[in-house]
Amino acid sequence: MKPINLLSLVQAKKALSPSAFEQYMKAFSIQIKDQEVEGISQIVDELTDHPKRLFMLDAFYVGFTIPQISKEFDLLRIGKESIINIELKKLNTGDRMKKQVLENQYYLGFLEKRIHSFTYVSDECKLFYLNKEEDTYSEVAFNQLLECLKEQEVAPVDDIYSLFNPTNYLVSPSNSTNKFMDGQYFLTDHQKEIKDKILKMDLTSRTNYFSIEGAAGTGKTLLTYSIAKDFKSQGKSVLIVHVGNLNDGQLKLNRKYKWNIIPVKNYEKQDFSKFDVIVFDEIQRISRRQLDTIIDSIGTGSTVIFSYDGEQCLSDWEIENNIPQVIQSLTPHYGYKLTKRIRTNKEIASFISNLFDLKSRNTNQEYRNISVQYFSTAKEAMLYSYWLSEDEWKVINLTPSRYTKIAADSYRNIIFDTAHAVVGQEYDNVVAFLDGTFYHTEEGILNIRGDYYYNPAKMLFQILTRTRKKLHLIILKNEKLLKTSLSILENKPDEKRDSQTSP
Repeated sequence: MKPINLLSLVQAKKALSPSAFEQYMKAFSIQIKDQEVEGISQIVDELTDHPKRLFMLDAFYVGFTIPQISKEFDLLRIGKESIINIELKKLNTGDRMKKQVLENQYYLGFLEKRIHSFTYVSDECKLFYLNKEEDTYSEVAFNQLLECLKEQEVAPVDDIYSLFNPTNYLVSPSNSTNKFMDGQYFLTDHQKEIKDKILKMDLTSRTNYFSIEGAAGTGKTLLTYSIAKDFKSQGKSVLIVHVGNLNDGQLKLNRKYKWNIIPVKNYEKQDFSKFDVIVFDEIQRISRRQLDTIIDSIGTGSTVIFSYDGEQCLSDWEIENNIPQVIQSLTPHYGYKLTKRIRTNKEIASFISNLFDLKSRNTNQEYRNISVQYFSTAKEAMLYSYWLSEDEWKVINLTPSRYTKIAADSYRNIIFDTAHAVVGQEYDNVVAFLDGTFYHTEEGILNIRGDYYYNPAKMLFQILTRTRKKLHLIILKNEKLLKTSLSILENKPDEKRDSQTSP
């Protein structure tokens, strides 16, 4: 995206044909509505008599959106010591306008510059300003914007996207526990809508069942915990049942913030009838016996919330149980589905999709943050992973089984977490192993050799989807998979599949 001079934008809109104006805006990666152009035009008119208005209206980013989280800023001007943000509104929406600029302050705050946040209402020709120091949001004269523009020294920006790291804003209750409890996070409009519906549901004498379904990266855990947090603030007694072992963040919520989160293995010790709200996290992994026993013991009038991702089952028996279908049969049941992946690194997601299904090959994606190393011996592979772990990489092993041996047992290091231990968590830099267990079928689907208690392919998917920034693959004694992985990273067709489709 490129910055533009606002006077140029306004004059282009007035003088050019619609097709030429559209082409001109495309050169700056700008998509703009007519009412937004009208608002910009009025701002430009307010500065008509100023001798330096041409320069004061320069270097504005129009409609910049932070990748992944879809946070948009109407007008953004970045200086060496300050940022000017102007939101454009046709109508005065009162508190909603203030809420928006407060959110903007949060997102822009990571640049560690002074922030000047304005809202311009075109129907009223009025300008509003957020004074964070005095905690006021009120109408101001245009001279205030004028002074901010005069004082600002514009900072050259090679790539505005490089200034905004989406991972700064993706707060997880498990990995960013303090930020979560301090309320330093925002939900998407869809998440807010679901949350409001659940919180505002009229309590009756019957038990209400809610489910929140979402794939990895859709923010279902954040939404679920945010709902639990609000219920707690209302004085409700809340129990969270995590279907797995508790992680450090959940233990911190229990210890420091007095939450009540238990692993599902302790369910027999709980009196479920005494809780107003019961939340199940990763419910797709619960056994049918555990679920039936718990449901039977829940008190009448409770609010029950199930959070799940049907793709994150780690064993064949979990898949066969089809717990989501059991949940949907409960009455009354209100189901919600999150579809927008707000927490997913597009590069990592593209590689995972390609690796698991070669037919989904995305040849337009660059893979700058994914690397591959090959080893022919398990000992050296394990030593190399240990060395990486000393350099801020999170090494995650396949979970061992008491019933069946797997190839990963030969290079598993007991100091590293397993696929089961990291459920619901995220890490900046992840290391994963791919050994001879894995291969691609004739149809291009990643598959496994042998039968296992815990499905290695499902566990690998769990491991890879924990990645926020960088992924490092260690491939052990699997030349075919190495060549396939490299062909994905090079955006080349897989040799085997290519030869099959050749005449």
